[in-house]
Amino acid sequence: MEKRNQIIITFFLLIFLILGLYFFTDWFSKTTGYFIESSPENTLAKCLTEKGVKFYGSKSCPDCEKQKQLFGPQAARALNYIDCSKEPQDCSNLQLLPAWYIKGEIRYGIKNLAELQLLSGCVDLNK
Repeated sequence: MEKRNQIIITFFLLIFLILGLYFFTDWFSKTTGYFIESSPENTLAKCLTEKGVKFYGSKSCPDCEKQKQLFGPQAARALNYIDCSKEPQDCSNLQLLPAWYIKGEIRYGIKNLAELQLLSGCVDLNK
């Protein structure tokens, strides 16, 4: 009976170790981008956030959704996004949506990724 208990304990320890390693590598790769290649859209979104760029939009704004689609779902989540339908006080001085706050200026309309790179200074992202 003692041998059986040792086998069961060893089995559960191995399962625990494998699960722990899986969750650690998943967290590590998402945090650092080391195991997964970071796309140019993800890199740009991170750079824009680091530079304090804000993206103002709304779910009822078709152009805002088009702007998010240019980044893709994963990179769009990395943007500093202000939803004007949920936070209208932050959008009271805006004339149109989508809007970008870049280097102290508000810029309106859909911006392609190259334009956002130039406006923000996030230019060396393909290296």
